[in-house]
Amino acid sequence: IEQHGPHLPISVDWFTGEALARGVAEGLNAFQLPGIPIGNSHAHHGFRGSVSVSPETLDGIVRDISLNLMGQGFRRIAILNFHGGNLIVKPTTRDINLTQDSGKVVQLHPSFVAAERLSRIFETDLADEQHAGELETSLMLHLAPEQVGPQRIDHVPNLGPAEFDYRPMRDFCPYGVWGRSSLASAEKGKQALAAMIEDTVVAFEETFSRL
Repeated sequence: IEQHGPHLPISVDWFTGEALARGVAEGLNAFQLPGIPIGNSHAHHGFRGSVSVSPETLDGIVRDISLNLMGQGFRRIAILNFHGGNLIVKPTTRDINLTQDSGKVVQLHPSFVAAERLSRIFETDLADEQHAGELETSLMLHLAPEQVGPQRIDHVPNLGPAEFDYRPMRDFCPYGVWGRSSLASAEKGKQALAAMIEDTVVAFEETFSRL
């Protein structure tokens, strides 16, 4: 739950993540838990509507849910992460897997998994699509066009994503957008959603099969 510029709602990551999760769960024939709406969004401090939990809190949530499911007999837990700021999820997953032998947890970020296919759909380089740009706006135009406002902003700072490690986003993206939202379309969003679901299902299946 964080700002996504003047044209998108604060629920973008959770809303699109839920849509992706439904498709992935169907593809895996898996049970789907409700998404965790609030993650680590410290980089968006200063923008109204952005709510964040600490990495330690998110670690505890993911760890408790995973171990609780294993205690019920689940042996394969698939975590979908659709928010770049949730960096703690990777070391949390690693620690869970290496400190017990009841089951395995695999976490994937759909836009990373499907990066090659997404690069053929969008005009903007994915490295310049950090927040509220062509990708996220297209997904929302496909899933919930009534929630997309008319004020499209294109802003790509001459910086790398590591800038998020040093200062809040408002310092280098004053409108809360890092990308080119003017290039978005519902058709691109439809294609992107399908690509991410398909590639993520395959990646989960291959990983769990290997483990």
